[in-house]
Amino acid sequence: MTLDSIDLAMWLLAVLLEGTVLAVVLWRRTYRTLPVFACFLGWCLLSDAGMAEMQRIPNAYLPATLVNMAVDALFQIAILAEIGRAVVRYNRTAPPSRVIIFLLGGLAAVVAMMLNWWRVPGDWPLLNLIYIVLLQFLATLRLVFLLTLVWWTSLFKLRWHPRELRIVTGLGLYILVTFLVVVLHTHDMASMQYHWLDQFLVASYLWALCLWILATTTKVAEQTP
Repeated sequence: MTLDSIDLAMWLLAVLLEGTVLAVVLWRRTYRTLPVFACFLGWCLLSDAGMAEMQRIPNAYLPATLVNMAVDALFQIAILAEIGRAVVRYNRTAPPSRVIIFLLGGLAAVVAMMLNWWRVPGDWPLLNLIYIVLLQFLATLRLVFLLTLVWWTSLFKLRWHPRELRIVTGLGLYILVTFLVVVLHTHDMASMQYHWLDQFLVASYLWALCLWILATTTKVAEQTP
């Protein structure tokens, strides 16, 4: 298979899996407890169709990509917050104090910044410059929220419902791979390596979708915390 055919196959598989997860979420009425997650799946399908159409308009593709990146990241952060609230309900405990969240978030930000020394080219066109800065900022922000959630639940020994655990595992892996790919993207890798990195990122997203299908279709007995 050529690179183009692999890309097309991965895109079609992603659309199929997104549609499957969304259908199951609506059928099982999971949207009642995880409305942001359900909206995100709907957004993903619309985004796939919209970005495919934008490829026919070269001048509009980069601005559309910037909007798409920002909305994607905000949805993923909102999902992490939603899952955090679900963990609170499952454990029947009080929400974490703002001081704890601030301290854990600050530590996570320090770790994320140490893992990626930002590279901002000075001779790029404005939109390309905005793209590279936004790419690094959003990848770092998502990692900070993920680490904060994981550290908070670990610190207070909170238990996870199996469904939320599978959802956050898939999303967490995708966020980690996104951060890794962005770091490598911004440190002068060759064009072919760029493309394989992108395919690796898509593969991690496909794996996350498979986990989400498992999370929304498998019935698990409720556990008493």
